[in-house]
Amino acid sequence: MIVAALALSIGSMAQTLNVQSAAQDMKKGYLDKAKNEIDAACEHESTKGDAKTWYYAGLIYSQIGADIATNKKSKFNKLADDPASVYHTWLETALNASMRCKELDSDNEYAERNNQVLRYIGNEYYTRAVTSYNEKNEYNESIRLCEEAIKVFNASGDRKFAMDAYFLAGLSAKNLRDNDLTLKYFKPLVRTRTDKQVVYRTLFDIYKSQADTVEAMKIGKSYAKNCPTDYNSSLLMAEAYLLSGNVESGRDEINKAIEMSKDNPAVYVGLLSAAAGILAETQDYDGAMAKYQESLQLNPNQFEANYGIGTMIFNRGVDKLDAANAVPLEDETGLSDKLNEESKAFFRQSIQYFNSAISFIDAQDESTQQMHRANLFHCLNALKQIYARLEMYDELKPVNVRLSQIQSN
Repeated sequence: MIVAALALSIGSMAQTLNVQSAAQDMKKGYLDKAKNEIDAACEHESTKGDAKTWYYAGLIYSQIGADIATNKKSKFNKLADDPASVYHTWLETALNASMRCKELDSDNEYAERNNQVLRYIGNEYYTRAVTSYNEKNEYNESIRLCEEAIKVFNASGDRKFAMDAYFLAGLSAKNLRDNDLTLKYFKPLVRTRTDKQVVYRTLFDIYKSQADTVEAMKIGKSYAKNCPTDYNSSLLMAEAYLLSGNVESGRDEINKAIEMSKDNPAVYVGLLSAAAGILAETQDYDGAMAKYQESLQLNPNQFEANYGIGTMIFNRGVDKLDAANAVPLEDETGLSDKLNEESKAFFRQSIQYFNSAISFIDAQDESTQQMHRANLFHCLNALKQIYARLEMYDELKPVNVRLSQIQSN
């Protein structure tokens, strides 16, 4: 019995020494030796219940991951044909070890050091999520990696970094046009008082599309509360009020937003057009035109006001055309012809503004033109419908050519 007890004691001490040796070999850069030693300690009865063992396991495996990521000649890359999959295996193993350390470390002896490992792991997941989003347009993969990052950052107590991952996941969901997922990731950001305009704008648009004026108003109020000096928050509140039928408060918010930007001419000009667009949505066409014209007086060479006026007038022409088509065939009052002529008048009026918007885009450098590609398509498509409706076939031909070029690319 004494011999047996001694043997067990020696075995336990050997495993403790394995942990110490693993730590020393890791510091010297002998990661393969450190891995073998810590693996043995993680499996042995005497040390697998020790937080220290799992702290070093997480640290060693995260360093192996770093070696794979930065060293093309890393011996660990040879374990599979796909280095990326090898890397993720090490990353997951490191995460599991660090989480096990957190579970066993009741006295918080390794808490801060272990949290540093978790931060590294979380950052690696987040960095790969950014790559999936920016370089590969792999939005589902970006969301998956963000989920891992969120879990890890929350475990390490890094709420700010977790919110960064929520934001990226929300952008990915937005690109996938998945409203439920977008709500899932963006709503926590509102609760943490984010200053990111796209979060409030996106949530507002989702609720607006769902005709949920109550939630849309909540988002507007949250934006105004969290970012009171941001003129965009006043614009969003204006939309929220107008959406709920409170026209007077909506106008007050528009004027408040414009007042905020008077000292910044470039912003002020654009804000006038944005305010005009909101008024146009409520069919306040005179108010919208006044704002658009003021914007054009300050800067005639711009896209926003020209496109905004062209679109507003074009939409009025479409409304008249729809009304004409709705007149019963047996009607003999001439109402249909009257509405058709009014429709054509609006279409003719909008042509100059669409052409001005197109001229602005054509005058930009190539990279800026690429940014306006969708806007150019909308302008040309509107002109195509206008010229066809007005039987302006000579003007229609070059428009069709440009549309075909855009679509073929």
